[in-house]
Amino acid sequence: MNRRILTIITLLTAAVACRVNDEASYKFDNSVYLDVSSMKNRHTTNFSNNVPSLTREITVTLAYPSETDITATVAVDPALVDEFNGRYGTSYEMLPSRYYEFAEQNVTIPAGRTTSQVLPLNLVGLMGEGDDQTGALTMDNTYLLPVAITASDMTRLKGSDVAYYLVRRSSQITVAARLGKGNWISFPTLDEPGEKSDAFNGLTAVTYEALINLDEFLRESVNISSIMGVEQYLLLRIGDTNFNREQLQFDGSGGGSSFGKFPAADKSKLLETGKWTHVACTYDQAERTVRIYVDGKIQSETKGVGVTAPGEDNRINLAMRALGLKDAYQFFIARSYDDDRPLMGMICEARVWSVARTPEQIWENMYRISNPKEDPTLIGYWKFDEGKGKVIRDYSMYGNDGVAEKDIEWPSGIEIEEINKEEE
Repeated sequence: MNRRILTIITLLTAAVACRVNDEASYKFDNSVYLDVSSMKNRHTTNFSNNVPSLTREITVTLAYPSETDITATVAVDPALVDEFNGRYGTSYEMLPSRYYEFAEQNVTIPAGRTTSQVLPLNLVGLMGEGDDQTGALTMDNTYLLPVAITASDMTRLKGSDVAYYLVRRSSQITVAARLGKGNWISFPTLDEPGEKSDAFNGLTAVTYEALINLDEFLRESVNISSIMGVEQYLLLRIGDTNFNREQLQFDGSGGGSSFGKFPAADKSKLLETGKWTHVACTYDQAERTVRIYVDGKIQSETKGVGVTAPGEDNRINLAMRALGLKDAYQFFIARSYDDDRPLMGMICEARVWSVARTPEQIWENMYRISNPKEDPTLIGYWKFDEGKGKVIRDYSMYGNDGVAEKDIEWPSGIEIEEINKEEE
């Protein structure tokens, strides 16, 4: 019996000693801090102009576990704006209160844990209300939103108890899709007879446009990177057999165009990888003129080509499956004919027009189209601004939404420079 008591006492003594030794092993006092400020306290929140709300997650963290529950309060602290501007030589305005909210501000870190529950910091009302976006957050103006631990049962870790959010609603494009081998955009409504596919048929002129940023140019046996259109009919692509793999080519081999492959190979006209580039092409039956544009400027032009006598029998048809033709004659983005001709990179702001847009129109509208549903000549407009999923909305009045073959990769950190503003 005495041996049993002695053994229990020994074990208890050892356990207490271990606990004391564990606590003593820490070289600093325990403290609380914001997890988002553990490495940096300035966080840029730059978002697209079509985003109505955003959520940022915050937790309160302990340096090491406590034996008791620790409570803390997190709140927006406008008084820190002047301190921030004075320290960094900036002049940011405080984000107006109508654009943010905390669902919960009080947190608890349970005994034995180091992290509280998540606090959602919600940015709301960013697009305002109604079609005119009344009350929307001003675009391209950076606002400051300081978030701090304002109260706690534990000492706050100086310098890491505040997070500064730099909030900016960008007028620039900040969302795009990355496509590639095995992934492209098809249009189910263009393959069936009806009003939606009718908009793509019976045309006398066409404009294709897109913003692209390529990871690589295809260097396999086919040597073609597809942008949009219909194979062997009216297709905008990069490269070809016995043609520069980095050069734009407008293939107008179809009966409604008949100008063949344009232009000739020219090593002075090569595109670059890793760079956002606006590409466009136009063809007009009446004018018999074909143009290719790069970054809003005419790169190649030829006149007196194509259909010599426009008429009902040689109209341009892009929704050819709706007319009963075989699968090869489909309109795609980032695919033509088969899976071996993908677009290896990112794309956004893809458009099809039933007119040949003028050089002025191309230059002035590279990055966005205002009131797209009011222009019947804009027959397809895919911004690629969803940021999730595989359905690509058509912003034109015709509603021919695209569908990706598989889940789309949506890269972060995109902000496309608007070069047409620099020369105004």
